[in-house]
Amino acid sequence: MTWLRLASFVLVIACVQGGVSKNEDLECMFLGYPDLEYDGFDRTEVLTEKNFNKTVFAEETKSVVFFNDVEEDDSELDQYECFLQLSAQIMTKRGYNFYTVNTTKEHRLRRQEEVEKGEDTIHVYKDGYKIEYNGVRDPETFVSWLMDIPDDPVTIINDEHDLEEFENMDDECVRIIGYFEPGSVALKEFEEAAEDFMGEIEFFAVVTSKWARKVGLKRVGEVQMRRPFEEDPLFAPTSADTEEEFEEWVEKNKEPVMQKLTLDNYFNLWRDPEEEERMILAFVDEETREGRAMKKLLDKIADENSEHAGTLEIILVDPDEFPLMVDVWEDMFGIDIEEGPQIGLIDISEKEGIWFDMSQVNLDDPKKHSDSNFEALQSWVDQILSGSISLDDDDDDEPEPPAPPPPQKGKRSKKEL
Repeated sequence: MTWLRLASFVLVIACVQGGVSKNEDLECMFLGYPDLEYDGFDRTEVLTEKNFNKTVFAEETKSVVFFNDVEEDDSELDQYECFLQLSAQIMTKRGYNFYTVNTTKEHRLRRQEEVEKGEDTIHVYKDGYKIEYNGVRDPETFVSWLMDIPDDPVTIINDEHDLEEFENMDDECVRIIGYFEPGSVALKEFEEAAEDFMGEIEFFAVVTSKWARKVGLKRVGEVQMRRPFEEDPLFAPTSADTEEEFEEWVEKNKEPVMQKLTLDNYFNLWRDPEEEERMILAFVDEETREGRAMKKLLDKIADENSEHAGTLEIILVDPDEFPLMVDVWEDMFGIDIEEGPQIGLIDISEKEGIWFDMSQVNLDDPKKHSDSNFEALQSWVDQILSGSISLDDDDDDEPEPPAPPPPQKGKRSKKEL
């Protein structure tokens, strides 16, 4: 499993003797933290269609629900069990309850909670909100993410600390910022819309002219979307002032051209693209001179191609942040990541890619070659968007030779004799 290779908080799992793991048979260890041990208590419960709603939607409850289709005799079961038990040991003390749902048995419940068939996913239910976790499944990353979930779907910027939080998210995620009258109906509608995007998009609001000026908003009712690596914000229609209208606008525009792969968004990005999407993977070590030059070039590519958001998707990966995955990716795509920046059109399921010839750009003197570097890479991107470069091309599929013409009338072939 990919997430096991990614775990910075390594799990060691002992084999469990058939059936559902019991606490006395399950041995989990936190490696790297000598004073932290698994205490052996089972803190998870199984939910079914009969008790799901009354359990997770009860007032003042905080629930973590792991939807999985892992069978009891599957070797992966104990791996998931350790992940949940170690996370639960930390977070039950903070008011969270941990549950599992077997989606191979609970078909209607799977559909109710919009879980894809065969998908393993984690939902957090808190204060009436449902938040999907898309990060790697190791306890340290998950617990850290869980602790950072905001209490409210919208952060009201009222001081320098809030402003700094907003500004520090630049290029990390999609942000929505709006200017409203305090206590207004429009602000309430904005907050209602934000609930559906918790964990995916960060929503902020200002309610005074002072803070509106600081974030670049000029009029009451103005709402902007700021996507990573794009200079210009997107503006919501001036007519948008209801929950449905805000949701429709966000859903239509929320996909940026370029996003950076992190431990928290790994499975949101590392997935097969939609049919109309073109997924480009860029390995860039930002600590090297070549890496910084390539990152700057990609920033320009992302900004200049903002109109292709939703069709063009660039995933930026800093190999230093995924040291355990470098060898996996090199074997998967047949490239040398440590040699320098690499960028290619990829298919994750098929583990294949078409890689840009890096000799076409000069990263040793990027200022001198700024224009030519951009033209070379943009030309390659244009060919991908037009379909001239495509993973669907299969040179091995040669057309079948034409069938031989039928024998002429009045003559019989040898087989007819």
